[in-house]
Amino acid sequence: MGLFDYFERKKREAARKKQAEDAGKIAAGTALGALLGVLFAPKSGKETREDIANKAQEVADNVAETAKEVGDTVQIKAGIAGENIKKSYEDIKGKVGEKKEELGENIETAKAKAKAIGEIVKDEAEDIKAMSEIVKEEISDTKEVVEDEIKEEIDDSKETIEEVKDEIKK
Repeated sequence: MGLFDYFERKKREAARKKQAEDAGKIAAGTALGALLGVLFAPKSGKETREDIANKAQEVADNVAETAKEVGDTVQIKAGIAGENIKKSYEDIKGKVGEKKEELGENIETAKAKAKAIGEIVKDEAEDIKAMSEIVKEEISDTKEVVEDEIKEEIDDSKETIEEVKDEIKK
């Protein structure tokens, strides 16, 4: 139950209590008015007693009727409030179920995406490793070729130097 619902319930309880108090005041006022009317009326004792009995019965009937009306009103309002609470509960329960389902779907989607990304990263890492092996082999081959060419150049340079020396000696 939310804070708003709590305050609404308290407000309804206060309204019901006020209605009951008002009904009591109306009954007391009616009884007092009837009693005063009978006491100050210029009638004989027997007529006054009959009037008091009639007014008392009338007041009792009015009080009973007012109490019944208040009770009926409270029952109707309580029934309506109960139905509203049930409806609100069902609505909230349905919305929670929907959100739970959406969350579950989102979690599954996130898991699938994470798995796919992991596989892509793994494949890319394997490709990079294979490429680095190829580059390593190419560097090794290039090194051997360069070393061989340098040796040939050195040998050629030595021969040229020998030839130049021989030429100089002649």
